[in-house]
Amino acid sequence: MSTPDGFPPNPGAALLGRLLERNGTWALLRVFAALALFLVLHLIRIPLVVAARILAGVMAPLDAYATRHVSTPPRGPVNQFFDPHNTHPSPGPPGRMHWEVVHA
Repeated sequence: MSTPDGFPPNPGAALLGRLLERNGTWALLRVFAALALFLVLHLIRIPLVVAARILAGVMAPLDAYATRHVSTPPRGPVNQFFDPHNTHPSPGPPGRMHWEVVHA
């Protein structure tokens, strides 16, 4: 028994053969150029995706570190120039300092 001639053993090759018969060599070359461009663009994309994932993995802990330190209240005085422990008592009302005493 033999197989009928209507079904080729490789359908992909049959499609390319029909394209070559109907549209010529330039159409076949354009299809291969489009496939090659598709492959090249995907091969270029892979290192960029890997670099973006590495960058995101490094930036996540840095972001958590910065957020944690920004959101915690300070442990000591923020402005050391007006710390009441480092200045002289003033003749003004209690809890407030006279300008000349602070800047002397």
